[in-house]
Amino acid sequence: MYCSHLSLSLLIFWLSFQALNINVEILRLMKNIISIINSSYNPASQISPCLGSQLSTAESAYDKAGASRSVLKSCFMALRTLLLVLLMLLPSCAGARVLAKDYMTLVKKTSDASIDYIMKKAEHYLNAGHSDTALVYYMVACNRMNDKLSDKDKQQCAMAYLKKGNILYMKGNYAGALSAYFSGLRINNDCKAKHETGRFYNNIANVYCVFGDYVKGLSYYKKGYEFCHKYGDKANAYKILANMTKVNIIKGNTSSARKYYKMSEKVKNPTDKENCYMGIFNFGLILMAEKNYPEAINTYNELLNYAVKNKMGPRYICSAYRELYNNYMSLGNRDSTLKYLRLCESTAVKHGILHVYLDVLVKYADFYDSVSNYKAASRYRARYQHEKDSIFDTNKFDAVKNEQTLYEMDKYDKYIASLNAREKERLQTISRQRLTIAGVTVVTAVIGVLLLLVYRQKGKIDKSYNDLFVINRDFVKQQEFTRQRMLELNNRLKSSEAELAALRASQEHSDGAGEAPDTAVATTADDADGKNKTLAISEDMRRKLLDAVIDVMENSTEFCSSDFSLARLATLVGSNSKYVSLVINDTFHKTFKNYVNDYRIRLACLRMADTGTYGSYTLNAIAESVGFKSYTTFVELFRKVVGITPSMYKDKLKASV
Repeated sequence: MYCSHLSLSLLIFWLSFQALNINVEILRLMKNIISIINSSYNPASQISPCLGSQLSTAESAYDKAGASRSVLKSCFMALRTLLLVLLMLLPSCAGARVLAKDYMTLVKKTSDASIDYIMKKAEHYLNAGHSDTALVYYMVACNRMNDKLSDKDKQQCAMAYLKKGNILYMKGNYAGALSAYFSGLRINNDCKAKHETGRFYNNIANVYCVFGDYVKGLSYYKKGYEFCHKYGDKANAYKILANMTKVNIIKGNTSSARKYYKMSEKVKNPTDKENCYMGIFNFGLILMAEKNYPEAINTYNELLNYAVKNKMGPRYICSAYRELYNNYMSLGNRDSTLKYLRLCESTAVKHGILHVYLDVLVKYADFYDSVSNYKAASRYRARYQHEKDSIFDTNKFDAVKNEQTLYEMDKYDKYIASLNAREKERLQTISRQRLTIAGVTVVTAVIGVLLLLVYRQKGKIDKSYNDLFVINRDFVKQQEFTRQRMLELNNRLKSSEAELAALRASQEHSDGAGEAPDTAVATTADDADGKNKTLAISEDMRRKLLDAVIDVMENSTEFCSSDFSLARLATLVGSNSKYVSLVINDTFHKTFKNYVNDYRIRLACLRMADTGTYGSYTLNAIAESVGFKSYTTFVELFRKVVGITPSMYKDKLKASV
């Protein structure tokens, strides 16, 4: 009754803390307490490690307990089952929520961490026994994988998948483990260094062998061994060869098993205790498969001594005991069989190696069947069924807990993937923005440089235009001054010629009478002078015609008429068009049209400078006033003659005032 009250109190205790959001550690503590309740009325826990008659005593006590003990035990079983069912509801408990919150915080904290840092944290938690936390770190590292990573980071991601698969494998999620191994293998194959490839193939083969697909498992073991041999990875090569030895023993192919055993011994590390233990163990399995039980017994005695001498764990010792009682049972040696059954039982119970303990109970039943003690065999089978149910409940609890953990891990994996997707999108957005900013900056810089060049060029052009303006302005002024001087000189020349002609006429009149005898000579001289005079008159006529043309162009504005032509100029100078054109071409080396347009452009410059008279005139009006019918023609000719446009010339004039 006391124990029943204790179980009920524990149930109330758990429900109270459920309302107060207890954490996972308290839930684990309750699981341990349930185990204690189980062991309080567990017959296996009462078995002494000593050998002999204590076993029968325990059986006798069991028989005398009667119906009251059966009822009490049933009550404990019911309470234990109720607690287990409640504990299985982890998704709704506050501890799971706290755990999820912690893991979510962990994921957020590692969003900016390097892959190397994440892997170190994962290894730290894995070595400390916190496989769930380590799994979250490995998932974060796995989701960092992308083609832009360095070869070193890709290798780290591949190893993260390998470690993730190992944890899932230990939790019984073989499909998830296989998926992780294949993902890591694909990444590893893209890396330059492929020395870890053998580990992936070994673990993949292990999963296939769990499901009984030994053919495919062996094919992957062989691939893994090829890579290990290629890169000199003896440690993993030994593991693969040891696994291939076991698989061939299971398949009954002892010749292949011996072959791979010999190969494994060549790469075995003699300083590695586990390697040495596994080598002896596998050799014993080969001997058993060949039904060489005496040699197998010697081998497993050697294995037992090696495990004890090197202070290896109880699991190693139990494995040696198991193989010893199996071999003795095959030989029919009852005393030795019972001896090693009891040794194995006591070790398994003491250290909680449940699967070995169950095997011992089955072997006890088989042993008592072989000696025709069916009552004892029946009791051991009942104990086996009872313990199997108890262990099954615990395993079921662990399976549900693992299922919930895997469910949470899957949520974290998806959350990590979404974070990475958002981060990738953010980086792409930043990259696009940077490219846009860089493009705008480059365009702005180019435009700035072009504007600077244009500004400098404009400055040079403005300076050139100013120089042209000054030169043209000074030239126009000088030309006007020269024209005035030539006009004065021309007038003085005409006056001098008139005086000279009068003097010449007066002298000829006074000398006419005294020179009669020389008439012939004079006549001859006059004839010669007459010929020269004819040539002189011809040259004189050319000069007079040129003077007449210049006089019309310089002293009149006839050329300002839009209808002014060569014929009109010839009429004004009293000659014909042919002579006038000839004189202009020979003297100025210009056509009549260009000769007249030069005068018009020069006059336009003078009128633009004469702001008093023509200040209100537009450029078009000035162009018409000097004889241009088209303003476009005026602009083109002005720019050709002066070097700048009329508007610029006018602006320069205003600026120079």
